[in-house]
Amino acid sequence: MAAVSLAVIGARFAWLFTVPYLIRALDRRPDQRLRRVGARARVVSAVAGFRGAVSLAVALAVPEAVSSGHPFPDRDLIIFVTAGVVVVTLVLEGLLLPSVVRWARLPHDTSVGQEHHLAEITATEETLAAIPRLAADRGIDAEITDRVRREYEKHLRVLHAGDDGADDQPALRYDQQYTALRLAALARERATVIRLRDQRRIDDTVLRQIQRRLDIEEVRLARRETVD
Repeated sequence: MAAVSLAVIGARFAWLFTVPYLIRALDRRPDQRLRRVGARARVVSAVAGFRGAVSLAVALAVPEAVSSGHPFPDRDLIIFVTAGVVVVTLVLEGLLLPSVVRWARLPHDTSVGQEHHLAEITATEETLAAIPRLAADRGIDAEITDRVRREYEKHLRVLHAGDDGADDQPALRYDQQYTALRLAALARERATVIRLRDQRRIDDTVLRQIQRRLDIEEVRLARRETVD
């Protein structure tokens, strides 16, 4: 069974190192080139790709009897060998995969972070452009409108500063220091209301109400600090 398992993995290697090059030779479109992966990534796919669910399902689908009513020849052997190959292959891959992944040195997947950054910038820019109309529709005072607009402009400067990859940008430094100070102030505020409760100057109901507000603000700032 081990030999069959190695043959299965070898067939997958042969497929992954022949068919992609054939596709590259036939399909020269730019978007096809963007989907290309290196040889190291294909090695990881070859080692990690086998699961065996389809093979086992096909083996179990072999009928118990032929049309004449006689038992299907060697049906139990087919199921046994298929299941054995699946188990042995999984064991081999489980032993090999950690070493193969370390050898491959695959790059860190930054697609989620890039998409998050794109969404943040696009949403902020479109909202900033819509603020005058939103304020006019709701009859908001100019002072409040300017304050919200400045907040969005500051957030947009922070996002664009992050594009430069430098942590010493003034906008980033301002935002980081602001977040750190706000978190420290919230911790001080929390300690004060707990002391007032311990001194019996406020009851637990008031403490919980204030702590709920502090918790929401801390979660917002902590999430913002993590994203930045």
